Amino acid sequence: MSLLKKSFLVFCCIILSQVLKAQDAPYTMGFIPASISEVDVAFPLIEKWNLSGQADMQLVTQGAYTNGNPFEYTQRKVIRPWIIYSGFKNMKLWLGYAHNQKYAIEEAGNYKTLENRLIVMGTYTQEMPKGSLFEQVRFETKFFDDRNGNHQTVPRIRARFGVNHYLRQSKEKPIFLAPNIGYYTELMLKFASKDYADEHFDIFRLSVYYTAGITPNIHFLAGVIGQMQLRTNGTQFDVYYGPMVSLKYSVKPKERETFDSVDGGAD
Repeated sequence: MSLLKKSFLVFCCIILSQVLKAQDAPYTMGFIPASISEVDVAFPLIEKWNLSGQADMQLVTQGAYTNGNPFEYTQRKVIRPWIIYSGFKNMKLWLGYAHNQKYAIEEAGNYKTLENRLIVMGTYTQEMPKGSLFEQVRFETKFFDDRNGNHQTVPRIRARFGVNHYLRQSKEKPIFLAPNIGYYTELMLKFASKDYADEHFDIFRLSVYYTAGITPNIHFLAGVIGQMQLRTNGTQFDVYYGPMVSLKYSVKPKERETFDSVDGGAD
């Protein structure tokens, strides 16, 4: 069995075990519409060392359990700089920091807090004849004050598996360049102190999107996202769903952009 198949099997087993565990306890489920908008700027740093940089800016809005407008409330604003090393074949390593300003939404039970994250991430990509596969592992530590004013440090592991299908361009002068259809699944596990959260399961996320280039320097993503998140009380699942858009400007022109590292999601 290939390493890819083994990794995917382990990924599915973890999801199944968490779902079965959740079924042993009484729980409730709420549905919340949300939207994610992101703008990224990528630029070279030291090319002879294969180092580049990227700055992400993100806006997340949402409705509530009884409000179907995904743009009703501002959930959070994010600034996220990265340093990227691409000296390995088919692999990129990322080191990042995220500044998350979260806002109170009384109707949805959200409280205001400033959350900072330190992130280490690796992405491995396998090129296929008409597309690509990628696996991504992200280790991050979240620093924030909870709703009781207690400071929390929460390590988290995120594993993502995704597929990109390269679409044909039949026109000589197409409107969009190098279009793709992409999708991924992602599982997140948290390791918090017992006074904050007993369960390790955090988020399971799915996304489907269309990506293409407007120019060799500017690419965009448009898609939908759905995720299931367990609140820290261990009994409430929130299901977020809604549109997702992203725009990326690369100082160095790119023939194709697949947005494997886009961080679409709400929490």
